[in-house]
Amino acid sequence: MTELINILQLADSAFPTGSFSYSQGLEASCQQGFINGKRSFQDFVMCVLENAGSLGLPFVKAAYEKSDDINEIVSLDEFCDVCLNNHIEKRASIRQGNALIVTSCQAFSDDRFPTFKETIEEEKLHGHYSVMFGCTCAYMNINQKACLEMFMFGVLRTVMSSAVRLGTIGPLEAQKLQFEWQKIIPDIITRNSDKAPEDACLSFPLVDIIENTHDTLFSRLFHS
Repeated sequence: MTELINILQLADSAFPTGSFSYSQGLEASCQQGFINGKRSFQDFVMCVLENAGSLGLPFVKAAYEKSDDINEIVSLDEFCDVCLNNHIEKRASIRQGNALIVTSCQAFSDDRFPTFKETIEEEKLHGHYSVMFGCTCAYMNINQKACLEMFMFGVLRTVMSSAVRLGTIGPLEAQKLQFEWQKIIPDIITRNSDKAPEDACLSFPLVDIIENTHDTLFSRLFHS
């Protein structure tokens, strides 16, 4: 029961990591004309989920397994920083990862969270979200399978929430589509769960390229 409660707390949109400020490239894709209907929106969401699986999950899993070794986590976080060539995505990853650690310091009693916070403040750690998320789940005694599922759920939830706020789809349609897309998360995890961080890659780089233009938009609601 304790594990389920921890899962619900971390997966809750009220847990302040700042994810509501990021659209995973959806806003740029809409303004650049790449999303102009339901079919193109569905294709976009599929690409985002596949990218999260092939690029993000290897770092989440590795961080989970190495969470007790701060030196290993620093090295993993540095490698993650190198792998994120898109400055918009890199900025969002660092801000959300830092927010996750700051919130965890206040919410949870584990002494390892303040250690991460101090290391980030000393600029010895970037604090990328995928790495910090894997460590957080390990510290909260959430099993690895649930950790990977939560990470993918968070990506999907962020895109759907952003789509509603941008007026791409309505709230009821968003919940219907989210329920359908949740069914493919186990397959994405299965295909990427054995990948090491060295194997991490973008499955659909076009989404990354479009997101990279976000700062050039004349008006924008999100940070990414």
